[in-house]
Amino acid sequence: MAMVINTNMGAINAQRTLDQTSREQSVSMSRLTSGLRINSAADDAAGLAVVTGMNTQSIGTQQAVRNANDAVGMVQTLDGATEEVVNMLQRMRELSVQSMNGTYNNDNRDQMQSEFKQLQTEVVRVADTTKFNGMNIMNTSSFSGGVLSVGQISAGTIASAAGADNAFKAHVGWEGGSANRIGVALLDFGSLTSLTSATVRLMSGNPASVTFGSAVGFASAAISAIDSDLAAISTMRANWGAIQNRLDYTVSNLTNVDENIQGSRSRIEDTDFARESANLARTQVLQQAGMSMLSQSNQNSQNVLSLLR
Repeated sequence: MAMVINTNMGAINAQRTLDQTSREQSVSMSRLTSGLRINSAADDAAGLAVVTGMNTQSIGTQQAVRNANDAVGMVQTLDGATEEVVNMLQRMRELSVQSMNGTYNNDNRDQMQSEFKQLQTEVVRVADTTKFNGMNIMNTSSFSGGVLSVGQISAGTIASAAGADNAFKAHVGWEGGSANRIGVALLDFGSLTSLTSATVRLMSGNPASVTFGSAVGFASAAISAIDSDLAAISTMRANWGAIQNRLDYTVSNLTNVDENIQGSRSRIEDTDFARESANLARTQVLQQAGMSMLSQSNQNSQNVLSLLR
């Protein structure tokens, strides 16, 4: 090999190798510092594209889980208020049965009617004031398209109401589209037939002028109206209970999907610390060796001087 001064091939080679080692060392340090294998598109362009899509799905799925849990909270709020309405209707029915007994006089029935009317008023108040996040869930004011009246309730109408445009819908998917929405049919409690105080009552007018037969007729009509309302409410509550169970399974599925997506994303994006720490140690040794060889290459040029002495 010729001995030259202007071009030090050993030093050039050492510099090139050192530059490559330094880049590898920088990448390893970046990965170990951030905990991510992909810190820029240059690290893994295809992997970054896949990870971006997975992150999009994961973030959307996590929000869908919150959406479903919020919907469960809404249905539970509705069912809890309905339970109190049922309790009041049961008390109204109890008063009606009591009123039919011949051991009570019309003054007693008038006293029963006082409580009966108060309960009717309270059911209306509960229906008008029970809200979830400011939206009324017991009448037609917030979700007009998916609210049924007492006389409309059947399996077919409940399904149809749940699918109506203006019905309450829980969005439980990370993408758009109707397949990711669960509709909930609601009940207009203002349509309960037992709340019409002009026709559903235990006593009317002057108690002294009401015959026993008329009083029994009032109570019988009240019982019929209350039984009809209780049957309608029971059907709706069964549907709400089924929806709660469905939403629970939805949440379970979403969390399982998100767990697997996160695992897949981690295998692509996250740093393998064992591997990168070993690579960092390797590049550090190579860098030290490269510096030594660069110094040695520069020293070799001095050997030419011995020929000029």
